[in-house]
Amino acid sequence: LEKEISVEIEEMIAVISNLDASFIIVTNEVGEGIVPDNKMSRVYRDMLGRANQKLAQAVDKVYLMVAGIPLEIK
Repeated sequence: LEKEISVEIEEMIAVISNLDASFIIVTNEVGEGIVPDNKMSRVYRDMLGRANQKLAQAVDKVYLMVAGIPLEIK
C-alpha cells in the first residue's frame, strides 16, 4: 500500500510540475499528537507524514495553519 501511495504522490507532483497553474493542497498534520494505540492508525500517520514530506519538498510554499493563523514554513 505504501508503494502505491508513493507512486500516486509522485504522479501528482509530476502533473502539478507540468501545468502552468497554481494549486492549493490541504492535508492534515497527524504527527504532532499522541502516538496512536493501534497499528492501523500508526501506519496511516506514518504514510501521511511521508506523503506530506514529498509534497512539501516539491512545492514552492508550505504553510501550517494554527488557530486559523497561517505560519509560513517554506
